[in-house]
Amino acid sequence: MTRIVWSRRELERDEASNDATICVGALSGRALSGVGESTPPFASFDKLFHHHYPDIRRLLDGRVEPGLALMVVGPGGTEASGWFAAKDAVVNPLIVGRHSSAEVFLPSDPQISLRHLAVVLQRRASRGAVAFRVLDLRTPLAFADEAGSPLEAVEARGPVFLRCGPLGLLLFPTGGSTPSWPEDAEAAWSRIPERRYVEKTPTNPDRGPAAGGGPRPLSAADPDPGRTTLVNAFAGPVFPSLELDASDPPRGELVIRSASGSVALRLGARAARRGVLLGRYDRCDTTGFPVLIDPAVSRVHLLVLELDGALYAIDTASKNGSWNGEERVRAIRILPGLAVSLAGKATVEWHPFH
Repeated sequence: MTRIVWSRRELERDEASNDATICVGALSGRALSGVGESTPPFASFDKLFHHHYPDIRRLLDGRVEPGLALMVVGPGGTEASGWFAAKDAVVNPLIVGRHSSAEVFLPSDPQISLRHLAVVLQRRASRGAVAFRVLDLRTPLAFADEAGSPLEAVEARGPVFLRCGPLGLLLFPTGGSTPSWPEDAEAAWSRIPERRYVEKTPTNPDRGPAAGGGPRPLSAADPDPGRTTLVNAFAGPVFPSLELDASDPPRGELVIRSASGSVALRLGARAARRGVLLGRYDRCDTTGFPVLIDPAVSRVHLLVLELDGALYAIDTASKNGSWNGEERVRAIRILPGLAVSLAGKATVEWHPFH
C-alpha cells in the first residue's frame, strides 16, 4: 500500500483523508533492510543518520536561511521531509500528526494521533539563533529521547533526534555559517553536536498536573555551544485547576465563551509556560464543560503557550480554523481585549490579573 507523505504548509487538502490512502506526492525514502513491521525501525540514530544521509544532505546542503529542517523516517523509509522558515519576531508552529490539516501529515501509522506533536520555532534576532520546542499534545504515545526515555516537551537550539513509536524524527535548525555538508556520512556525523539533556522531568503517566517549573531558557553562556546541543526537557501541557493553586499564583484567566456557556481557566506562570489545550477531546482542559461542545470545534483545537514572556494562541491544525476577525491565524499573541474565535463558535480571551 502506498503511503501519503506530506510536509507542506497548505491548510486545505481536499483529496486527503484520515482513514484511506491516496497517492499524492509520495517521497521515495530508503527502506531499512531486514526491518519488519513488528521490529523497531532503528537500533540507533547513528545508524539511522548514516543510512539516510544522502537524503539528509540534500535537505541541508546550502541551507543558510533561519529555519528548521525536519525528516521523519519509519520502517518503510522516509515518511516526510521538509524545511520550514523561522520568521523573525513571530512564532512559527508546525503540527505533526495524522490529521490532513497538519503541516507534517503522517497517516500511515495508527499509533500516531491526529494531532500528535506541536513544533514551535522562534527566531531570536538578538542572538541570530533559531530555537524550537517540541511538545506532545497530551497523547497516549507521547515521544522519547534517543535512549527511549519518555518525554513531554523539549527545547533546543541544535540538532535533536527523537523517537515517536516506530518513527524517528530528525530535527536540524538552520541558519549560520555552515551551508555545506560533506559527501561522506561519517564526516557529517562527526559534525553533529552531542545531545545533552538538562532538567529532565519524567512523563506523567496520568497526564495530570506534574511537578516541574517549566523550561529553563538556554543562554549564550552554556558551555561548548558548537560541540553540545543542550536539550531542555520539561513537563508538557497541564490540566489547570479551576481552583487557586498556592504554589503557582494565577497571572490571569483564559475566558472561553460560546452559545453553550462560559468558563474561566486560571493560569499561573508555571501552567502558562507548560501550555494549555482547548478543544472537545478528553485530553483537553475544557473536557466536561459544554462551552466547546459544538462539533465545528476540533477535538484538539488550540494550544495556549507562553513564549519569552508573551502568551500565544497556536492553532493545532483545526479543521475550521482559529480566527482574529476575518483573518485565519495559525499563531497569534493574546493581548487583553483580543478575542480569538474557534471555528466561529467560541471565543478565547486573556484577562490578566496585574
